[in-house]
Amino acid sequence: MKIPTFVSKFSLFMPRLFTYSDFAQGSEIVRTYADKHTPVVVCNPTAQRNVPFKVNVRIGMQAKHPNKPEHHFVYIQLWNLETLVGEVRLNSAELGEAPLQIEASFEVLPAVSLRLTAVAYCNKHGLWRSEEQFVKVTD
Repeated sequence: MKIPTFVSKFSLFMPRLFTYSDFAQGSEIVRTYADKHTPVVVCNPTAQRNVPFKVNVRIGMQAKHPNKPEHHFVYIQLWNLETLVGEVRLNSAELGEAPLQIEASFEVLPAVSLRLTAVAYCNKHGLWRSEEQFVKVTD
């Protein structure tokens, strides 16, 4: 069976989405590589309905990521299921060239419970996704 042309061309451009768990069984060097690329959603597990709620996204928990023109993060996004909550575009030139721990802050006005994930794009190693963080919203 021949695959329609539009499907095969589309699949050539679909980026791979990496997670820390893809590398968790690797050596310490491999786990450090994954840590310096994986976004982590940092927030309280509960929030009040319609009250501003702060969510931080941090790239890695231990290792610092390089920040050079040939290797840096371009953006960090926060998602609630399939809805984009916000995006921070990073200007690597403003951050200097030393390795750093990158963190972005978002403010959410929750109406219902949240299932948050973060996605971050490294210009050298591609697209990385966090683990899901559930936030229970109460009155």
